[in-house]
Amino acid sequence: MPYGFVLVGGRSSRMGRDKTRLPYRGRPMALHQAEKLAVVCGRVALVGKDPEAFSDSRFPYVADDAPEAAAAFGVEAALAFSPEETNLVLAADVPRCPESFLAALLDVAEAIHAPAVVPVSGGRPQPLCAVWRRSALAALRSRLEAGDYSLVAALHALHAVLIPEEVTAAMAGGAPANFFNVNTPEEYEALEREAPADGPAGAAAQPPRR
Repeated sequence: MPYGFVLVGGRSSRMGRDKTRLPYRGRPMALHQAEKLAVVCGRVALVGKDPEAFSDSRFPYVADDAPEAAAAFGVEAALAFSPEETNLVLAADVPRCPESFLAALLDVAEAIHAPAVVPVSGGRPQPLCAVWRRSALAALRSRLEAGDYSLVAALHALHAVLIPEEVTAAMAGGAPANFFNVNTPEEYEALEREAPADGPAGAAAQPPRR
């Protein structure tokens, strides 16, 4: 069964406060993401630099102890923690991404033997809404130790499979708008004005699909 990880370790410098704890549909944004992953993966952990931030959460917390604030360290920490080869990594700040897309992404990845399977949307890869294999850990760690923190560069070096943009868009829930990244107060306000489009994410009582 794949393991799900929500990355919560960003600096939120443009937001001016911790965006992962901003409320969205009745819960902190990070927990909204975690509940979706719980439906499609079963097991979920949060990954970040402040274990106290979600100390009252039902999800385990994986500490990213790197002094640098780079998402690649969060992916590394997730893969080092995971007992599974297949892992679904999701950023906390793309809350529109629906369960339907996460499930479809896992289905695609099942047929592809690659260190990472990554959708492309908005003209760029989305490595923080992607399937990462634990077998990518050693190579990713080597790049980080060499001072290369770029996840996109790592995808090319690892020979990851990029799902073409038109294929991503045709997948269930793969519309470009669903990869909307919430970085600023204005973007958060726009998100809050939206009516719920995909139902509550907290369907934790549903059995995982795997």
